[in-house]
Amino acid sequence: MIRFGVPWALALLPVLAALLALGRARLRELAVPALAAVALVVALAQPELREAERVESVCVLVDRSPSITAAVPDVDLEDVLAPLRSVTSGRRLGVVAFASRATVLHPLSADAVPWEPFTGRGELGTRTDLASAVNVALAAFPEGGANQIVLASDGRITEGLEDAVVAAAAARVPISTFPLGRTVEEDVALASLEVPARLEVGRPFRAKVEVDARASGEAVLALYRDGELVSSHPVALRKGLTGFQIEDTLSATGTYTYRAIVRRPGDPIAENDALSAFAEAEGPAPLLVVASEEPATLAALLAALDRPYETRSSVPPLETLADYRTVLLTGLPLGRLRADEIQTLRSFVADLGGALLVAEGEDELRGVRGGGIEDLLPVSYTIPQDAERASLAVVYVLDRSGSMQGLSGGAEKIDVLREVAAASIGLLEADALVGVIAFDRDVEWVHPLGAIRDTAAIHGELQMLRASGGTDVYYPVVAALDALETTSARVKHILLVSDGRTVNEARDWEGLLTRLEAQEDVHLSVIAVGYEPNRQLLDRLAAAGHGGVLAASDYAALPQISMEATQSLLRSRFVHGVTPVSGPLASGDLTAIPPVLVYVLTHPRPTAEVLLLSAGDPLFARWRLGLGRVGVLNTDLAGAGSKEWLSWDRGPLLLETLLGSVETETWAPYGLRLTVEVVGAGVQVRVEGREADGTLTNFLDLAASVLPGGTSVPLEQTNVGLYEGMISTPAEGGYALRVVDRTRDRVAWTPFSVPYADEYRGTGVEEATLRAIAEATGGRFLADSGLPDLPSGSGARSYRPIHAQLLLLALVLFLLEVGRRKLLRRFGKP
Repeated sequence: MIRFGVPWALALLPVLAALLALGRARLRELAVPALAAVALVVALAQPELREAERVESVCVLVDRSPSITAAVPDVDLEDVLAPLRSVTSGRRLGVVAFASRATVLHPLSADAVPWEPFTGRGELGTRTDLASAVNVALAAFPEGGANQIVLASDGRITEGLEDAVVAAAAARVPISTFPLGRTVEEDVALASLEVPARLEVGRPFRAKVEVDARASGEAVLALYRDGELVSSHPVALRKGLTGFQIEDTLSATGTYTYRAIVRRPGDPIAENDALSAFAEAEGPAPLLVVASEEPATLAALLAALDRPYETRSSVPPLETLADYRTVLLTGLPLGRLRADEIQTLRSFVADLGGALLVAEGEDELRGVRGGGIEDLLPVSYTIPQDAERASLAVVYVLDRSGSMQGLSGGAEKIDVLREVAAASIGLLEADALVGVIAFDRDVEWVHPLGAIRDTAAIHGELQMLRASGGTDVYYPVVAALDALETTSARVKHILLVSDGRTVNEARDWEGLLTRLEAQEDVHLSVIAVGYEPNRQLLDRLAAAGHGGVLAASDYAALPQISMEATQSLLRSRFVHGVTPVSGPLASGDLTAIPPVLVYVLTHPRPTAEVLLLSAGDPLFARWRLGLGRVGVLNTDLAGAGSKEWLSWDRGPLLLETLLGSVETETWAPYGLRLTVEVVGAGVQVRVEGREADGTLTNFLDLAASVLPGGTSVPLEQTNVGLYEGMISTPAEGGYALRVVDRTRDRVAWTPFSVPYADEYRGTGVEEATLRAIAEATGGRFLADSGLPDLPSGSGARSYRPIHAQLLLLALVLFLLEVGRRKLLRRFGKP
């Protein structure tokens, strides 16, 4: 059929017919020009020729992955998909089933398509690869047709989502989505199984199991070791995750595969009911104790554990550390560690996967201000900006009596006192609370106890001090003690600067001394000034206040002595007193951990795990550092702070737990760092090789294999110091990756698990994903509306213009006529 864009031009045809009628005597001569004229007139009318009708085709992609087949039985599938019949009626229809791969169930056809039979459960794999299904549909569509895709799925796409959307959008084929599936309330799944990768023969351990249930109820949980039943008992499950621990002890060295299984009647998905883990049993893990002098208490604990160890007085080189799995740093002044020793410890942990436990008491932290070893620890000695409590509160109690009059070294004594106090306050941390009391026979708060906001203002207040009058030490100390008792600072200190020559009047000194002794969180230190201070009184005050006395007989020495006292204040990070212990580790056999008597005040870093607390402060914390872990115990192991622990019958178990908390699953030999990733195509292996100085190592001959029973695969160097390879993914289970370095004659291994397919981890429709697919490709979510209308689909007709062809025909006829006339003239014919 033809249509015309300028139909009035056809009115010229009758004119041409009339002209031909007038010249009918020469009709044969005018035939060609007449045809050319007709072609020209018709071309001017802009004719268009209707082409064949474009057919609209719809390909339905039916998700047959495990999350669907488990939720929608095959017998119910046709009824579930029934709404698609009305949506796709009147269109050529095809059906593709897919999971890991896609298959055409019914080619595109205008005939009625039966919705059965569908492929059985698991026949197309255990993943959901949307790209494979979309590519099959796009290949089946006729070129130039009005084509659409309908995706019937739960939206749990594990592979090819982005590629599928890009391919459909590029082909201008919309994907409309139809929700298929449901949440299987009867399902229970084994969410995780954790078994220490390295186990010691004869040492009990716990396998940790988590079960994920869609609804609460009863089930049976079993644990097998190499096929032998370890434990089986009924368990009560709550909705969501429920954790369990199962104890086991190995009697012989070797490798073991543990498998946990959970069963509940009516559970339709058996594939997610089991998980496996790989472990190796060996002799006691080598332990190195680094201590300037080994505490007898520690030796007793380790002897009770029957754990062999070696002792060194300093940190050995990395080559030596590589022979150990765990390093315990205790009884060693941490401030004396050299930068190269700290770097060695860092490499031992981060690069070799070693474990470092630092036990820090007052002796270990003497001289430590920040930096150095602190950079390795999961805690900091500096209070964070968002902390709710100050770490230090100090009240300066300054003697301004008549004894402070006169000169010393050419300077007024009172002037020296003012400058010394100002300089000391200026050294304190910004978060500290500071108060200043000046006294003679009266007590004056020069600066009430509060935050340091303006040191210049405090300096100005100190300039108002004048020396006069007698000396009464009792009441200013009481006032300072009263003020500190009301603060929430963790460490509280009184610094008394006086000659102690107080008035000879009745005062309740014994009551004050008793009060100071009872206040274990308040310390009192004294700077005894003058040539004849009252040392008897000052010494008693300092002893009761858990502090010390510094003598400044010469006022010229007061600034230096004051700086020493201030440095001591800055190191006042120890909290004294009987403090209960709590935290995640304080459970099971360790529920009743005895209190500590002294602990170090620290602040956890953002990524640290605090496993034991004392009065809300970190007592034991750990964090990951590269391949290994670092833990810090904020009390000593010599008995000053942990006296109750050492006499506790479960003290050895506590030490064993602390060591085990920092020991990692991966334990790499010196110079090799392993990473394993289970991907769809296999097990991706990456090994980083380094020299003793930390530089990357090239040209190593490495090979990797999966234990048990795997074949060896060579690793290729892909970058400087980096070696990679791919091993075929084994079946679900627990394994170890073993890497052999034939160049350096060394072996490294790390455990890994191949879980059940992600498809089995959950059921139910992920509507957000389905809506996103439809929106990205121009389709619709069919639970809301029908298929979109396509501009060239749904029976729309298309026309092709042919005026250019008619003009060409007119030109050809015109040229033929011109040629005919020239030939006739050449041969003399009219």
